[in-house]
Amino acid sequence: MPRLHTVLVIDDEVHLCNSLAILLKADGYQVDTANSGAQAFCLLQQHAYSVALVDMDLPDISGNHIAARIRDEHPGTAIVILTGNATIDSAVESLRQGVYDYLRKPCPPDRLLRTIARSIQHKQLKQDLYNSEKRFRQLSQATWEGIIIYDRGELLQTNNQLCRMFGYEESELLGKQIFDVLLDRSTIQAMNMPADADSVGPFEARGIKKDGNSFPVEFRVKHIDFQGRQVQVAAIRDVTDSEIALQQKMTLMEKLADAKRMESLGLMASSVAHDLNNIMAGIITYPELLLMDLGADFKYREELMMIREAGKRAAAVVNDLLTVARGATCKKEVHNVNGIITDYFNSVEFKELYQRFPAVQITPYLEGKLHNINCSAMHLCKSIMNLANNAAEAIQGKGQVTLTTKNITLTTPHQGYETIEPGEYVLISVQDDGPGISAQDLPQIFSPFYSKKVMGRSGTGLGLAVVWNTVHDHAGFVDVTSDNNGSLFSLYFPVDKFGVSKPVQQLPVISQYQGNGEKILVVDDQKSQREIASRLLSRLGYHPLTAQSGEEAVEYLKKATVDLVILDMMMDPGINGCETYERILQQAPGQKAIITTGYSNAEDINRAMHLGISQFVKKPYSLHELAQALKLEINPHHSPAQS
Repeated sequence: MPRLHTVLVIDDEVHLCNSLAILLKADGYQVDTANSGAQAFCLLQQHAYSVALVDMDLPDISGNHIAARIRDEHPGTAIVILTGNATIDSAVESLRQGVYDYLRKPCPPDRLLRTIARSIQHKQLKQDLYNSEKRFRQLSQATWEGIIIYDRGELLQTNNQLCRMFGYEESELLGKQIFDVLLDRSTIQAMNMPADADSVGPFEARGIKKDGNSFPVEFRVKHIDFQGRQVQVAAIRDVTDSEIALQQKMTLMEKLADAKRMESLGLMASSVAHDLNNIMAGIITYPELLLMDLGADFKYREELMMIREAGKRAAAVVNDLLTVARGATCKKEVHNVNGIITDYFNSVEFKELYQRFPAVQITPYLEGKLHNINCSAMHLCKSIMNLANNAAEAIQGKGQVTLTTKNITLTTPHQGYETIEPGEYVLISVQDDGPGISAQDLPQIFSPFYSKKVMGRSGTGLGLAVVWNTVHDHAGFVDVTSDNNGSLFSLYFPVDKFGVSKPVQQLPVISQYQGNGEKILVVDDQKSQREIASRLLSRLGYHPLTAQSGEEAVEYLKKATVDLVILDMMMDPGINGCETYERILQQAPGQKAIITTGYSNAEDINRAMHLGISQFVKKPYSLHELAQALKLEINPHHSPAQS
């Protein structure tokens, strides 16, 4: 067991000695008492004490004389004076004799215990302080605080810590006004904290260093007797670290609040996405089927195409919401970014952007031998499109947007908008010559809860949040710089040196993916989805069957066989797609299946892949997407060239 600290109480008042002994023993100390100086020295010869609690006025020896002898003969013992007749002269003399602290009677028990505990700790850490000429000066050097004694603002005495804190020599401060050299009077504010009964404050203010820089400080003031007059002593603490910690705490609290909002948004998004994607399926699919049957000269052909495109745009907004709120998993393949950008420049979205901003020139500078990256071409293209749209909108008139790709290698961390780790990257940058982003707005631009877009006129405001989530989902980094001459967004994607680049596929000729009457069981809890899937399957030459729940599908397959099962990932009520497939495999090992889903997290996708599913079709799906997934699953060796 650790040795208990021992305290020697030296006081001629027997009743007080007994009271102090009870208090100290209750706090875990071993206590001896002496009612005179002679008795105290006798005990000191027999025992080693951690602390001596000494009364100033004893019948035989003065408290200061006892303190001096303890200092010289027992340097391991801390000394605390406890007296009812306190003067500044006696206090200073006590401090010169090596006294740790000087307390007035009556002293609050908690303060007495706190002083004794600190005196022990101080004695253990600062043994050399016991040989100082002025105890007050040495104690002030041991503290982290700067100490000043002043009268009507004029500095009378300082400690070394204060000089180091403010960058002065003591001789430069003595005689100066504290508000001229140390503290900015206009910044002093009382703090909402309890103060000691004999102190004023605490206060907070801005300290002023010798070099003119300011920093946050806190200080307390006490009135003391000094050389026969009332003066003030102040303890000043540099709270720069506390201010930084508070800022970090506020930042974390803001992030926590955002996380809670994102959690709520994510719950809403996942449920809304399921329903909206089911609705969008009809808006996208039925026009597609009609367009296949109607001639090129059909009067309302353009209107049907507009309905289909509107559905796709709505589905894209839902996908953006999922990307931001739930980090929806996307399938990644090896691609060359230049090919994705080239396809974007040939897209309908790019043509529409030019129509909206005819005075903005968008110029690509693509590195010829660009490395490949492992990415989702759709999500990467959406990020490039969002940045190009934002850049054009920022210019608000005639201007230039430059889209650049290049290989880059970082050998040391790059401190930008975020810290970019060393490595090989493909850099995609979008630069504009607009008015730039203000310093106040820059830290918030990627937040989904912050936008300066006008709702209904310039987008949803999720564009940059989608970019941020997409880049980090690809293990990449984002850097942003902005000034009055424009903004530069830089996206860093890790290089994939081993994968083979896959060009962005054009829509296949649908006849190449026709079925041969294979039986397909569609399992979906939504009647409209079952009807849409059945119509698409019939058009593709398959024989569709339907089940409205996973349980119904399992029971059906106990009595019959099918060539493939199309499973909705999320079905309510009842078991979901993964659970359904697990039960199907128990009775029909090797049963082929594909998953369709409006929203799936990484855990669901990994679970399905572990069960052997390789094809995932995102709702709302098109005829081409469904046809391709079916053919790849039923006949994985099939290719259009072989048809």
